[in-house]
Amino acid sequence: MAKAAPIWLRLLLGALLLPLIWVGLALLLPSALSSAAVDFVDDHVRAELRAALGGSLLVLPVLVGGARMPRPEQLPEDIKAIATLNAVPLRHESFDDDTENIVATVLGVAAKTRRWEDRGAWKAKIAYALGGAAAACMFVLVAALIHFWILSRPLSASIGAPLTTLLLISGMASGAWLGLSFEARKRKLR
Repeated sequence: MAKAAPIWLRLLLGALLLPLIWVGLALLLPSALSSAAVDFVDDHVRAELRAALGGSLLVLPVLVGGARMPRPEQLPEDIKAIATLNAVPLRHESFDDDTENIVATVLGVAAKTRRWEDRGAWKAKIAYALGGAAAACMFVLVAALIHFWILSRPLSASIGAPLTTLLLISGMASGAWLGLSFEARKRKLR
């Protein structure tokens, strides 16, 4: 007869939204030295499994170390329900992709839709906007210098001071817009 989970375990599981159950070979398969961990009624791992499965929590089995989900007949009655759950693998060869899949499963959203993880986005946008504005100012400056060398008078004398100021402001604004467009295109390609 399986004992009820201790109060500390029930409180801990009650605080979790989604417990991850790590399923490894040591949990399921007997070794030369001992039986499988799930074969012992008082095993703490089995008690945690029983408590997680017995509550109203969503449980996500994570297969590690080459483990496979056991068939229901391989498991004791009190934790048989884990065999009916969809599991996600965590392999050494594809660790980054597997952890991304686990996070996406837990959060319910893919990486591209998790805006809160895009920490550097605002800094990058500001940097590209400033870079575009600086490039546009350099373009206007070079154009003004060429105008001065050819006509031997400043640009403001030819088109007036207000239009020169407007040219600089519009050049900076369009440069910033081009910088932001470049950053957005670059981000989409990632």
